[in-house]
Amino acid sequence: MNRKIIPNIPDIGYDGNETDYSVNLLTTAFSIAGIEMDRAELAFYSGMANHFCWIEGNWIGSRGCECFGCINETPFQEELRLLKTIGWSAKYVVVNRDKDGAMLNIDGEQIKRDFVESIDKGYPILSRFKTFQHKQSIIIGYEDDGDKIVCKAAIEGTPSEGGDHRGAETFVHENWQDIILDYIVLKERLEPVPERRRILEQLKLITGRARRADKIRGEISSGFAAWEAYLHMLEHEDLSSLPLNIPDKDSVNLRLGIYCDGLCQIWERHAALDYLRSLGVKYPEWREELNTAVAALDECSKYGGFLWTQGFAFEGEGLEKFRDPAARKILADEGRKAMRKDIEAIEQFEKILKKERI
Repeated sequence: MNRKIIPNIPDIGYDGNETDYSVNLLTTAFSIAGIEMDRAELAFYSGMANHFCWIEGNWIGSRGCECFGCINETPFQEELRLLKTIGWSAKYVVVNRDKDGAMLNIDGEQIKRDFVESIDKGYPILSRFKTFQHKQSIIIGYEDDGDKIVCKAAIEGTPSEGGDHRGAETFVHENWQDIILDYIVLKERLEPVPERRRILEQLKLITGRARRADKIRGEISSGFAAWEAYLHMLEHEDLSSLPLNIPDKDSVNLRLGIYCDGLCQIWERHAALDYLRSLGVKYPEWREELNTAVAALDECSKYGGFLWTQGFAFEGEGLEKFRDPAARKILADEGRKAMRKDIEAIEQFEKILKKERI
């Protein structure tokens, strides 16, 4: 058996927050590849620290809006942009299939060569598979010359002692050819975009997404429009028919868990604050705006935990409270306060762009 695995792979942290997981996955992949970018910086440049997406009036479709792909017009768009910005060329392959599932635009042998070549260089492969729990994982090794691949992905499980961290699992997949959707392999280093320009380009991207009026892929609201859709749905959805005691607990989790997905996106506002603070020191001409934005985002992020501090839950008295429109109006009103803080931060970013005449 021919087997090779990239050594010293760190775990990918997961606590039930897919937004947080997306950043952790990239942080792990970049670390393995030797890309020097700490988590706070990556949260900023990936856009996940200012990400908010929602599908208006659709509690089924909104599940998963906290994932990377929801801010993209195409899968992996954000990762490819990020790699180019920091100075890496990459090969991106979408696997097209016919109605019977056979690959149309590439064959398994070419994919195996891509995987083996990348692993032999010590570079992990960012990948998406249609049957995995998460939208994305990383390939860190292979067996039998690529007939089998070794993946690393977070898994849900019993919370570890002292916290809600759930571990990561390394597993071998034998039938990956049947379920792979697309992948990115790193190729070679390029000249990175200068830092100042990179910062300003990212601020322009963040503010543009925040004020985007049209919908991503025709259905997903972004930024402030997503805030409005989320809070309206939270306040006005009729949950009176949702029973307090049902045999299938997962049904309640599915119905109400979407609101947690929204809170996960808001909580991630705190993730890039350390990097923004460092920019305020490095670029004193932006210090006032950045300090104001940091304070606003810090306050906004706290809304991510507000629901739980008010005694809401998915069962018992907490569930009964969640069904109460008056109680949920309190949640929505607090959310509007958090939204105003998000708007305040975006306005500070726009002041910086105006200073720079961008």
